[in-house]
This record gives sequence, structure tokens and C-alpha cells, in this order.
Amino acid sequence: MKTLRMSPGELLEYFREEVEEGDRLELNYAFVHIPGEVVKITRYRLHLYVESEVAPGIRRYDLEEICSMMLEVIHEPKEGKPVKIVVEGADESPGIGIL
Repeated sequence: MKTLRMSPGELLEYFREEVEEGDRLELNYAFVHIPGEVVKITRYRLHLYVESEVAPGIRRYDLEEICSMMLEVIHEPKEGKPVKIVVEGADESPGIGIL
């Protein structure tokens, strides 16, 4: 798996340019791990079907807010190889940016 290092701003642009509906993401920030499938993504919002036995369902995230807190992302595109993104300079506060 290819590993990239990005700032929160670069991650925001990555989400806007590279992530598509149907891709799988694993979001890791603070002490939170959220695996799921992208249902919809716009310039400002990520709609993720969260794969969880406890609370499955679609969650909406503000992209700018979530990118500022992200520590690591694993992006598995529908086509192509998975990418691990390590975010440098992220805010490690425990907020989760759910709308």
C-alpha cells in the first residue's frame, strides 16, 4: 500500500479531487476509527455509510472540519490500489465533525 504524507489542506484537496462515490474510506482521528463507504461527496460534505455493528448508517461530515482533525486515512478506490494518508499538523482534539 502506498503511503502519502499531507497537511490537512492537502487532504481536503485530495478528498475533493480523488474520492468518489462507492470508494471505501477508513477515517482515523483522536481515538476514533470509522470504516465506511462513500455514499456522496461534494466540495463541502462527505456522506459516509458507516460500517458498524453498534451504530450503522449514513453520517455526514463537514470536509474542512474533519480534515483539520484527521490523523490518518485509508482510501480504497473502486478501481486502483489503496492509499494510506498520514496527516501532519492535524488538530488532535476529540471533536468528530458530524453534522
